[in-house]
Amino acid sequence: MRGSGRAGDGRELTIVGEAVDCGGAERVLQTLANCFPAATLVSNHFHDLMSPDPIATAWAFNAHLVPSGRRKRHFLAPLYARRLAAATVDGGRVVLALPSGGWALAAHVPPGGRMVSYSTGLPPALYGETRLYLRNEPPPLRPLLWSSLPALRADYRHLMRRVDRLLSVSRSSAAALERVHRREVDVIYPPVRTAFFTPACVPRSHYLAVARLVPQKQLDVVIEAFRDLEDDLVIVGRGAWLDRLRAVAPRNVRFTGWVQDSTLRELYRRSRALLCPSVEDFGIVMGEAQACGVPVIAPRTGGACDIVESSATGILLDSIDRHAIAGAVRSVPGRDLDPEACRASAERFAEERFVAEMKRVMSEELAAA
Repeated sequence: MRGSGRAGDGRELTIVGEAVDCGGAERVLQTLANCFPAATLVSNHFHDLMSPDPIATAWAFNAHLVPSGRRKRHFLAPLYARRLAAATVDGGRVVLALPSGGWALAAHVPPGGRMVSYSTGLPPALYGETRLYLRNEPPPLRPLLWSSLPALRADYRHLMRRVDRLLSVSRSSAAALERVHRREVDVIYPPVRTAFFTPACVPRSHYLAVARLVPQKQLDVVIEAFRDLEDDLVIVGRGAWLDRLRAVAPRNVRFTGWVQDSTLRELYRRSRALLCPSVEDFGIVMGEAQACGVPVIAPRTGGACDIVESSATGILLDSIDRHAIAGAVRSVPGRDLDPEACRASAERFAEERFVAEMKRVMSEELAAA
């Protein structure tokens, strides 16, 4: 009912994503789609990423997909924003945008409506990790793209002025947003499916990395670390760098591509530790691994600081290089990393908590719209 102020099934809500892919942001979108089944779903779609998949991206079958080219290139964010803004979709009075690159903030908001941003943080291609993202681009274009940063940041700040309420996924992301935008940010941790990702008494035989195969995930550093190790490494994921990484990988590194969740759970359960070398705004895969009782090796920054307790549920590294990663892997057998503590840590991020908090926020925003 209009004006009721209750979130209900989401018929007054539009949820806006930035891509059809298989990662943390899409897990969040799928949870929201399940929570608000009558919500209008909108997303950019890049043809070289995943096509809608009934298992991995079920939400996309009910979404209005905006064609946005073949590859997702973060330095073209203003173009994707214009395409999304031009795709006027009849939705609800509250628009919930899920920006990581920033362009979801360009979505149409009806007169008198409200925009809520559930942000992963500052767009990493524009703040802090530009050089890693430039590795995706042809070398002749890199100086031009670097020089465009001030204009791209200004465009992003302009879109942020449309936001009525700002949420973020971790304490570090919230602090970064507050520093740049000078406004209050509430933290709601993303959902970890702790009812599905559970421990099991099985032999642990390998180390594991789960990520998109793109340069900013720094899997090349992990591969180089395992060149000096006898342990096996399994890498789960797909992306533009698959062939490049496979070509330089030693014999103890195996690539699986994308796998179904049941297979991923088994890989978590049989791993000695999850390696996450990239700086993550939150890092749902770290939460999933811990839900399976698996410790995490990650940088001492970003979302890992909210998820991992160093020396109890994992190892936080002050630097990410082949020697630091190899040293951490060698130290795992001698450390007291408690699987029960890992599981207890993950339960803080249970899906039910996320759903309850998002329903509360949406009810408040409907009342204000």
